Amino acid sequence: MGTQERAPLKGKPLTYAAHVLAIAGSVMVLVWILHFRGGVAWDSTDEAQLFNINACDLLYRIFDEDVTICLKIVEYRSIHKQLHPVLTLIGFIIIGGEATISYKSLPLGKEQRKLIHMVLHTVALIFGILGIYTAFKFHDEAGIRNLYSLHSWLGLGAIVLYAIQWAYGFVVFFYPGGSPSLRATSVPWHVILGMFAYSLAVGNAILGFLEKLVFLETYGVSKVGPEAYLVNFTAIATILYGVFVILVVYCQHEDQTPVDPNSYTAI
Repeated sequence: MGTQERAPLKGKPLTYAAHVLAIAGSVMVLVWILHFRGGVAWDSTDEAQLFNINACDLLYRIFDEDVTICLKIVEYRSIHKQLHPVLTLIGFIIIGGEATISYKSLPLGKEQRKLIHMVLHTVALIFGILGIYTAFKFHDEAGIRNLYSLHSWLGLGAIVLYAIQWAYGFVVFFYPGGSPSLRATSVPWHVILGMFAYSLAVGNAILGFLEKLVFLETYGVSKVGPEAYLVNFTAIATILYGVFVILVVYCQHEDQTPVDPNSYTAI
């Protein structure tokens, strides 16, 4: 019996699914921040919503408790003032994902797709850096130590890897551009490292949702209430979006030339 060649997995339906998940995740995180957490602001110094460090010192002297407990209360009471979840999910992960699949899914010429790919990744990187900055800014204003959690470590690592990937891609594939042999050699590593950095960002976002939800539930939010369910569903949508982005990257698209040496290999 002769063997039949398997048809490559088609990417167009998965692209549509990724777009739907991107919209769903964006809407849910905005509802969470704007409705349940009271909105966003660049500054988080509203004294009506914050315990200051002097109050923490007072609790420490009276109750002989670790000041970090009080600092966690500060974070809970002022989480609604942070832009961090919006910037990192919509600005970094979703726009970054759209940048990733744009090179494969848009029915345009290679140079046009490459330009859109680069521009969207630039926007995502800027939003990602701003998202990291808002976290540091909030911690500094609230008197909370920085880089105390696994979420912060992985988040910083993800943005650094993303920036390195962007810089290398810009120099080799965009301007001034490497030699054809260098580009051909770099493509597999560009894909692998890019998918690793993106997967790390998605996984760390899930860790961030979990961390924030634990804080909220510790200080009064119901574990079976609408906000908890909304955060969990947002995390699920983020996971599925990341999965579909990766699948789209490795799928065969109708306008993709299978033998293109500078393209990704289809599943």
